[in-house]
Amino acid sequence: MTTNTPRSVGTLGDLRAADGKGIVRLEDRFDTAIEDLWSALTDPVLLARWLGEVEGDLREGGVFRARYFASGWEGTCRVQAC
Repeated sequence: MTTNTPRSVGTLGDLRAADGKGIVRLEDRFDTAIEDLWSALTDPVLLARWLGEVEGDLREGGVFRARYFASGWEGTCRVQAC
C-alpha cells in the first residue's frame, strides 16, 4: 500500500447517531490497486501500519475492537459496508 501522503482531496466523513449509538462513516481515495487496499483493510498487521490496532472480524457485517493511534480512541466497531 502507498504511504499516507497529502492529497488534494482529504478524508471525507460524517458522524451521526442511531438508536443511541454513534456512527462514523469515512471515505477516502488511495493511489493503489483495489487488491492492495483491500488487503490493507482486512489484514490487522497491515491495517496497524496506518490506522491502529484491530482484532476481530474485518469482513462486511463483522465486529472488531480497535485502538486508533492518532486519537487513542478504543472501542468496538462493526463493518456495515465496504
